[in-house]
Amino acid sequence: MQEQYTVRIYDSRVVDRVNSLYKKCDHIFTTKNQFLVACLTKGLDTLERDLLGAKKVQSMDELYDEIHNTTEKLNELIKLSEDSAKEMVANNMVNQKLLSCNYNMLLGITDNTPRRREFVEGGMYDELPERLEEIFEEILKAYKKK
Repeated sequence: MQEQYTVRIYDSRVVDRVNSLYKKCDHIFTTKNQFLVACLTKGLDTLERDLLGAKKVQSMDELYDEIHNTTEKLNELIKLSEDSAKEMVANNMVNQKLLSCNYNMLLGITDNTPRRREFVEGGMYDELPERLEEIFEEILKAYKKK
Protein backbone atom coordinates (compact mmCIF):
# COMPACT_ATOMS: atom_id res chain seq x y z
CA MET A 1 0.00 0.00 0.00
CA GLN A 2 1.31 3.44 -0.92
CA GLU A 3 1.43 6.15 1.68
CA GLN A 4 -0.92 9.04 1.16
CA TYR A 5 -1.01 12.45 2.78
CA THR A 6 -3.80 14.86 3.48
CA VAL A 7 -2.71 18.43 3.99
CA ARG A 8 -4.74 21.18 5.62
CA ILE A 9 -3.73 24.76 5.05
CA TYR A 10 -5.20 27.18 7.59
CA ASP A 11 -3.41 30.35 6.50
CA SER A 12 -5.82 32.12 4.13
CA ARG A 13 -2.97 33.99 2.43
CA VAL A 14 -1.32 30.70 1.48
CA VAL A 15 -4.66 29.34 0.27
CA ASP A 16 -5.15 32.47 -1.84
CA ARG A 17 -1.65 32.10 -3.33
CA VAL A 18 -2.28 28.44 -4.18
CA ASN A 19 -5.61 29.24 -5.83
CA SER A 20 -4.20 32.21 -7.73
CA LEU A 21 -1.25 30.23 -9.04
CA TYR A 22 -3.43 27.27 -9.95
CA LYS A 23 -5.70 29.54 -12.00
CA LYS A 24 -2.65 30.72 -13.93
CA CYS A 25 -1.44 27.14 -14.45
CA ASP A 26 -4.67 25.17 -14.82
CA HIS A 27 -3.95 24.67 -18.52
CA ILE A 28 -0.77 22.76 -17.57
CA PHE A 29 -2.28 20.47 -14.93
CA THR A 30 -5.38 18.38 -15.49
CA THR A 31 -6.25 18.31 -11.78
CA LYS A 32 -5.55 20.46 -8.78
CA ASN A 33 -4.00 17.41 -7.12
CA GLN A 34 -1.35 17.21 -9.88
CA PHE A 35 -0.67 20.90 -9.36
CA LEU A 36 -0.27 20.48 -5.58
CA VAL A 37 2.03 17.47 -6.02
CA ALA A 38 4.16 19.57 -8.40
CA CYS A 39 4.25 22.37 -5.79
CA LEU A 40 5.36 19.93 -3.10
CA THR A 41 7.99 18.38 -5.36
CA LYS A 42 9.43 21.78 -6.30
CA GLY A 43 9.32 22.80 -2.66
CA LEU A 44 11.19 19.65 -1.62
CA ASP A 45 13.81 20.25 -4.31
CA THR A 46 14.25 23.82 -3.10
CA LEU A 47 14.52 22.82 0.55
CA GLU A 48 17.02 20.08 -0.24
CA ARG A 49 19.12 22.49 -2.24
CA ASP A 50 18.87 25.52 0.06
CA LEU A 51 18.90 23.87 3.46
CA LEU A 52 20.89 20.72 2.86
CA GLY A 53 22.96 21.76 -0.14
CA ALA A 54 21.87 18.65 -1.99
CA LYS A 55 19.79 18.07 -5.06
CA LYS A 56 19.46 15.13 -7.39
CA VAL A 57 20.46 16.25 -10.86
CA GLN A 58 18.49 14.51 -13.59
CA SER A 59 20.36 15.83 -16.63
CA MET A 60 23.34 17.88 -17.72
CA ASP A 61 21.02 20.74 -18.66
CA GLU A 62 19.68 20.77 -15.11
CA LEU A 63 23.23 20.77 -13.77
CA TYR A 64 24.15 23.72 -16.00
CA ASP A 65 21.02 25.55 -14.84
CA GLU A 66 22.00 24.99 -11.21
CA ILE A 67 25.53 26.22 -11.89
CA HIS A 68 24.13 29.28 -13.67
CA ASN A 69 21.71 30.04 -10.80
CA THR A 70 24.47 29.61 -8.23
CA THR A 71 26.79 31.87 -10.21
CA GLU A 72 24.11 34.57 -10.42
CA LYS A 73 23.52 34.39 -6.68
CA LEU A 74 27.25 34.59 -5.99
CA ASN A 75 27.60 37.60 -8.29
CA GLU A 76 24.75 39.34 -6.45
CA LEU A 77 26.42 38.55 -3.12
CA ILE A 78 29.75 39.90 -4.38
CA LYS A 79 28.09 43.13 -5.54
CA LEU A 80 26.34 43.58 -2.20
CA SER A 81 29.60 42.85 -0.39
CA GLU A 82 31.52 45.35 -2.54
CA ASP A 83 28.94 48.06 -1.92
CA SER A 84 29.00 47.35 1.80
CA ALA A 85 32.81 47.33 1.89
CA LYS A 86 32.99 50.67 0.04
CA GLU A 87 30.54 52.20 2.50
CA MET A 88 32.54 50.86 5.44
CA VAL A 89 35.79 52.26 4.02
CA ALA A 90 34.15 55.66 3.48
CA ASN A 91 32.82 55.66 7.06
CA ASN A 92 36.22 54.67 8.42
CA MET A 93 37.95 57.44 6.48
CA VAL A 94 35.49 60.05 7.75
CA ASN A 95 35.85 58.76 11.31
CA GLN A 96 39.64 58.82 11.03
CA LYS A 97 39.58 62.45 9.86
CA LEU A 98 37.17 63.40 12.65
CA LEU A 99 39.22 61.66 15.32
CA SER A 100 42.44 63.18 14.00
CA CYS A 101 40.85 66.62 14.07
CA ASN A 102 39.62 66.05 17.63
CA TYR A 103 43.06 64.85 18.69
CA ASN A 104 44.76 67.88 17.17
CA MET A 105 42.22 70.26 18.73
CA LEU A 106 42.78 68.67 22.14
CA LEU A 107 46.51 69.21 21.72
CA GLY A 108 45.77 72.85 20.95
CA ILE A 109 43.70 73.21 24.11
CA THR A 110 46.47 71.72 26.25
CA ASP A 111 49.01 74.07 24.63
CA ASN A 112 46.72 77.02 25.41
CA THR A 113 46.62 77.73 21.69
CA PRO A 114 43.05 76.91 20.66
CA ARG A 115 42.56 76.03 17.01
CA ARG A 116 40.67 78.48 14.88
CA ARG A 117 37.28 77.35 13.60
CA GLU A 118 38.02 78.17 9.97
CA PHE A 119 41.20 76.09 10.08
CA VAL A 120 39.30 73.18 11.63
CA GLU A 121 36.51 73.45 9.04
CA GLY A 122 39.11 73.79 6.29
CA GLY A 123 40.57 70.41 7.23
CA MET A 124 43.91 71.71 8.46
CA TYR A 125 43.87 69.32 11.43
CA ASP A 126 42.44 66.25 9.71
CA GLU A 127 45.74 64.51 9.09
CA LEU A 128 46.58 61.53 11.24
CA PRO A 129 49.40 62.40 13.68
CA GLU A 130 52.74 60.94 12.60
CA ARG A 131 53.05 58.36 15.39
CA LEU A 132 49.51 57.11 14.70
CA GLU A 133 50.26 56.99 10.96
CA GLU A 134 53.20 54.67 11.74
CA ILE A 135 50.95 52.40 13.82
CA PHE A 136 48.39 52.39 11.01
CA GLU A 137 51.05 51.35 8.46
CA GLU A 138 52.32 48.56 10.75
CA ILE A 139 48.80 47.17 11.09
CA LEU A 140 48.31 47.22 7.32
CA LYS A 141 51.62 45.38 6.81
CA ALA A 142 50.56 42.72 9.34
CA TYR A 143 47.31 42.14 7.45
CA LYS A 144 49.09 41.91 4.10
CA LYS A 145 51.36 39.15 5.42
CA LYS A 146 48.38 36.89 6.21
